Amino acid sequence: MKRIMIIAGGEWQIPVIRKAKQLGLFVINTNLYPQSLGFNDADVGLVADVLDKEQNLAYAKEWNVDAVITDQSDIAVPTVAYVAEHMQLKGVGTAVADLFTNKSLMRSFCVKHGFPSPRFKLCNELKDAIAFLNECNFPLVVKPPANQSSRGVLKVTNMHELEHAYTLAMQHSKDETVLIEEFIGGVELTIDGVQLNAGEHYSLATSTKTHYAHNEMIANQLWFSQQQPEIDFDALHDQHNQMVKLMGLPFGLTHAEYKCHAGKFYLVEIAARGGGTKISSDIVPLMSGIDSNNLLIRMALGERIHEIHPEARKITSVLDFFEFSPGKVKTIHGIEQASALSGVISIGLNIVEGDIIEEVSDDRSRHGYIIAYAENTESLKGLLRKIHQTVQITYE
Repeated sequence: MKRIMIIAGGEWQIPVIRKAKQLGLFVINTNLYPQSLGFNDADVGLVADVLDKEQNLAYAKEWNVDAVITDQSDIAVPTVAYVAEHMQLKGVGTAVADLFTNKSLMRSFCVKHGFPSPRFKLCNELKDAIAFLNECNFPLVVKPPANQSSRGVLKVTNMHELEHAYTLAMQHSKDETVLIEEFIGGVELTIDGVQLNAGEHYSLATSTKTHYAHNEMIANQLWFSQQQPEIDFDALHDQHNQMVKLMGLPFGLTHAEYKCHAGKFYLVEIAARGGGTKISSDIVPLMSGIDSNNLLIRMALGERIHEIHPEARKITSVLDFFEFSPGKVKTIHGIEQASALSGVISIGLNIVEGDIIEEVSDDRSRHGYIIAYAENTESLKGLLRKIHQTVQITYE
């Protein structure tokens, strides 16, 4: 029986762990916490920080694994690449992993290859960020160059906000640098796809985003469809597929975010893994008929895949995030009833009775999610209203 090591073992890694088990593999899962959810489905659960390359490599050697992967975890990508290189397994390579996880490198890549890019500066000190104002006026976006879940990312409109955002970004920075860049308006989009190891990159599921009113850096809804009247999806996909090819990804899943502004597509970020909150595991198959986790596992084991045949399914799906009022939770009602509604794929809450709900500050602090679909947008909006009416919280 072949052995596969899956690095990261939170809720979003459970689908790929289960997929590996369905394919008859022996699964070794590593994650930071002894009670990690992924350990319940894996054959072996081992405690290791996903950032700890040496400990993960030691486990890979101990178990003599045949493949190593991750999904829906950006911070695990460099570790997976490192372990694969040292074990001489199929991987993306550490240089490519860095390119797909460091936003400063992404910006430089776009400039070098002529893709639309906001003006930007990598800062070592606050004075570097202030000096950037000579090149670009407010509003600006301040962020750590390499992190995930929108932690430490803020839009700023004045000097006071800049100083606060810089301090916050530095707290989340792994290398004591901060990226500051021009704010690009327009519609925000996501693309999830797959790079075949013997073929092309396929863009499989595309969404338009909306954001929380109190923080436009954090998405509260992603609407997936095959087309949008005001956006040229074909042009977006052509640009994106070309970019992935030029970035040198040998195989794997991709998740990217863009801004459509003045007829151009500006890369926000791109990752060598599937979209989180079950986008790669649930929404991509729903929208395209392609089991992306299945492809990832097979390619990591060395199978050559030359082409796939996505379907253009005429439905609309949504990844919607709950937003409850702040307060201490007394009771939660309606999850089972809402989950049973036709068109609902998955519902999950990140809160339990007794928790104190606070305002959403990054992706990981969102209160819960809904994945659902319908024949068209209006029907789906009606389904969402029914779900939100059904799921109720009382407060102490």
